[in-house]
Amino acid sequence: MRIQDVCSHSFTRGNRAKWVRGIICLVVLISAPFSIGISQIQSGAPERSNSGFPSLPENANPKPDGVRLLRDATEATNNLKMFRVLNLQRQKDMTEYTAKLLLLANELKAETAKSDPNSIPVVEARKVELIAKLAHAIHEKMRASIAN
Repeated sequence: MRIQDVCSHSFTRGNRAKWVRGIICLVVLISAPFSIGISQIQSGAPERSNSGFPSLPENANPKPDGVRLLRDATEATNNLKMFRVLNLQRQKDMTEYTAKLLLLANELKAETAKSDPNSIPVVEARKVELIAKLAHAIHEKMRASIAN
């Protein structure tokens, strides 16, 4: 088989239509990204920087000025003051809850010493529930973290 026979065979009438169709598809596939890119530029799509991400507007990250720095500093001091106030309130609540818990525990101990050890009256059961609630509240207050 000669090379001329192979070439002439591939360009026969039926194969020529396949070749033309293939070339047209190739041209369309190659030109599609260019036409899409042009339409996005015309439609007002956000410009992309060299990194591939859209560029930010200039007011997104303003340069620090004196007023903003002063405002940030005062907010930081106010936050610190608020943290101290909230921490003192939390400690005060914990001491109150602890005092109530100790009082209820001592009352419950005295009542159980007087009553029958095999039965629990309703009043004592309610005190036990209240003690459990206070203990849980104290535990939550101790776990609460009020950070800067």
